[in-house]
Amino acid sequence: MKHRNTYIIPYVLMTPAAVMLGLFILYPMLMNIITSFQSYSLVQIGRPFVGFANYKALLTDARIWSAIKRTIIWTLVNLCFSLALGLGSALLLSTRFRGNNIIKSLILIPWILPSVITGYTWSLMLNEDAGIITWLLKTLQLVSRDFSWFRTGALSMTAAMMANIWRAFPFFSLMIFAKLSTIPNDHVEAALIEGVNKRQMFTYVSFPYIKPVVVSCTYLVFIWTFNAYDIIKVMTNGGPAELTTTMSILVQKEAFQYFSLSNAATMSVIMFTLMTLIILLAYLLLKLVRKVKA
Repeated sequence: MKHRNTYIIPYVLMTPAAVMLGLFILYPMLMNIITSFQSYSLVQIGRPFVGFANYKALLTDARIWSAIKRTIIWTLVNLCFSLALGLGSALLLSTRFRGNNIIKSLILIPWILPSVITGYTWSLMLNEDAGIITWLLKTLQLVSRDFSWFRTGALSMTAAMMANIWRAFPFFSLMIFAKLSTIPNDHVEAALIEGVNKRQMFTYVSFPYIKPVVVSCTYLVFIWTFNAYDIIKVMTNGGPAELTTTMSILVQKEAFQYFSLSNAATMSVIMFTLMTLIILLAYLLLKLVRKVKA
């Protein structure tokens, strides 16, 4: 009897979390999928079943393909620069210099700030008239006097990317730095005795240790960036002329600007499916590379 109670206890303890997970994640996901097969709008009565009509209509809509393209570009650029800056700063933090501990604390600030605050802060710094970054560029005559970050789609997207990269790279940096700190000293000393240079030290000693962390963090940041909404919403709201409208912004506009909840649900299902396929493809490619190297 005592053994049976011990066996049940873990499941009892997991029950509240499982109920919350089902109530606030699984149930809304299920309802979202069901809504994507209905014609549901806030300006009409009823929710008739329409099958795959929503998917057929949206997959022939140029807006969604443009949004998918922007979302992929947004995600890849943010991911590459965040990883590069995070890795570089982690390697820098792993060396001893005066003020190292202060920088470790300061580098965490962008990550702990809410993304909305980050968006507003960068909007102010890039403001055409009073932004410190824009003023500095104009003072150094690197841009014209009438330069504006939010006049064209490319510059607006670049501005939002800078804000998002600034916020995301500390996550990479601190996670990689934490893993670098666990490398055994005898491995480093053995490599130094062999006369390796800094590049070889990173390639053959450091990187094999941090690779699992880099892969895990890349997956996480990919998911967060692919679904990013707050910074783009605050800084550009998808403009100008919807040239910075990503999938998440398009879903929000479809639901709360055009009141078509069925279209918004369909877009979110497409978005989730695309994200899952990309992650699965990346996983399979990584697995194939490991098999080839083995």
